[in-house]
Amino acid sequence: MAAMDLNRMIERLNDLIALDHDAVGAYEAAINRIDVESLRMSLRGFQADHERHIQELSRVVVTLGGTPRTKPDTMGFILKGFTAVTSMMGNEAALQAMRGNELLTNRTYRMALDEEWSPETRAIIERNFSDEQRHLAFIEAALRNRIWEQTPVQP
Repeated sequence: MAAMDLNRMIERLNDLIALDHDAVGAYEAAINRIDVESLRMSLRGFQADHERHIQELSRVVVTLGGTPRTKPDTMGFILKGFTAVTSMMGNEAALQAMRGNELLTNRTYRMALDEEWSPETRAIIERNFSDEQRHLAFIEAALRNRIWEQTPVQP
């Protein structure tokens, strides 16, 4: 595992920040289409995790002398649009779209852990990856158990 130069570290952290910005938008699109309150509440919590990831990673970027990303990249707009359109087909479709988004996020965070980081930065990335694993596990369980069929729809 070779040491990264400072610019590469900032770039990699900004990639993670952009990914979390993308996730915030995708969650918003899904939340707006889901009609089961308990699911919406869980997804809002996951969205808040992504917002926290942005804040924590942004602080690290600033500490390293860089400028953190402040908005989604082009992929984020595509993911949000895809999630919004897919979610029009109902709760299951919204969760399927979010499953795909979380698979991408999990893969990206897992790959980031292959890089050499300071202990403090590694701890943040590991904590964020743990959140991503929790999000994916919840979404997969909700899909497997068809939770929207077991929960009364809120008006």
